[in-house]
Formats: sequence, structure tokens, C-alpha cells
Amino acid sequence: MNGKNKMVKKLFENKWIDLYETKRGFVFAQRRTINSTACLLFKQDGKDYKFLLRYQPLPELKITEKNKLTWNKLYPCCVTGSIEANETPTDNAIKEILEETNYVTTKNNIKASSISVASTQMNESVFNFVVDITNAKQVYKKTGDGSIFENISRNRWVSHKKLKEILTTNKFVYLSSLSSAYVLFTKVILHK
Repeated sequence: MNGKNKMVKKLFENKWIDLYETKRGFVFAQRRTINSTACLLFKQDGKDYKFLLRYQPLPELKITEKNKLTWNKLYPCCVTGSIEANETPTDNAIKEILEETNYVTTKNNIKASSISVASTQMNESVFNFVVDITNAKQVYKKTGDGSIFENISRNRWVSHKKLKEILTTNKFVYLSSLSSAYVLFTKVILHK
């Protein structure tokens, strides 16, 4: 969105989002960086695979009786990140993987990629990556971008069976990028 558009007025801005209001009073947020990456990390586990899922909160805060903010719960998803203006999707994926998991990866670890449209209600494209970290080096350093989302998020290895369960039962809520990346994994890795 640009400030010259007479259909909306900017209400607020910070490093991450701009807040707009339409002439009819509809208020919406626009991320500063519109497009994002979603990286499904996997490793060989004998004849099967394990997946590193990122459990992170949605921006849904609840206020407790003691007036404290709490997060609803953590949801299984891919390693994700917002693509900065000076980054390619691939460079962002490599950076986010290091930031969120401490795994050092290169373009050689990326086995497949695709693009999804996040929603017809937004102008975001999600660049999905399937990344083999079977032999990737893990370094231990402080990770994350300092946001509360990354401070609360947790990584967890799950079996292939568990991932399929997450994606096929209504017991779990997951971010759609996880299923998009898994479809890509099945097409490229399982059916090669």
C-alpha cells in the first residue's frame, strides 16, 4: 500500500506493520515485508524420515484475571520468515533456518520449492522450501529475531507418521504452510 492511495489512510506504522483504515471504516494491517518463506526441514531416519516442526503462537493474546497477557497455545508449522526487501526467498530461507533452528544450510540442502498464495484477502506469496538437514551442521548460538513470537516458539522432531496424523486429523490446528510444504515433500522426495 502506498500513502498516496485515497481509499485508505494510514493509522499506525512500526518496524513490522502498517495499520490502515478504509473510507468505510474497515481497519487492516499490512506487514512491511509482504512475502514470506516456509521451510519444511527433514532428515533421513533409517528408511523413513523425521521432520523438525516449529511450534509457535498465533498473535492471539488472552488477558488473565491477574491482568497478565498469555498466549493461547503453540501450533505446529514450518520454519517461517518474512522476506526483507534486499533478500531473495532462498537467502531468507537459509537465514531463517539458522535463526530458528541453529542448522547451517546452503542452497544444496534445498530439495524442492514452490509458491503458494496465502489468501485472496492478502497480497502475500509464501515461498515453500523442502530442506534436507540429514547431514547439516548444527551450531549453538543465540537464535531468533528477539520478537516475543520467537522467544515462545519451540522446535520438535516428529516422525513421518506423527506429521501425517497432524495433517489429517481435526485434533490439531496447524498453519497452512505446513500442509503446502508437505505436499511438495511427497511429490519430490517420496515419489522420486
